[in-house]
Amino acid sequence: MPEQKTNQVAGGTEQGSGAPAINRLMTAVIQMQDERKAISGLKKIGLNAVRFSSTGAFLGRRNATLLVGLAEKDEQPALEVIRKSCHERIEYVSTPLENAPLPMPISTPVTVGGATVFMLTLDRYEEI
Repeated sequence: MPEQKTNQVAGGTEQGSGAPAINRLMTAVIQMQDERKAISGLKKIGLNAVRFSSTGAFLGRRNATLLVGLAEKDEQPALEVIRKSCHERIEYVSTPLENAPLPMPISTPVTVGGATVFMLTLDRYEEI
């Protein structure tokens, strides 16, 4: 039977190991252009990310949603990696010109990108 690791998060370490307890879940929604750099940066500081494809609501652009389990001490370094990896950009969207006799779209600049990060405190973490 496979070994089961349970971490009843109480701010200590995992049972039987010196590794810090995973007691945070960072969810970061980022642009696809920033995905590789963000995952690489997280790996450099010893964190693994689970990646899901997602779609932005405003412009319908493709995004990546990263899930990262981490210890409290890793929270600030992980946020710093996301800050350095994910940048805002200007994109242009076509919008109709109001009161025009013909449908004449104009290019409107829109700021996109950066990251939306949710940091959740965990009561329990378990690997099965």
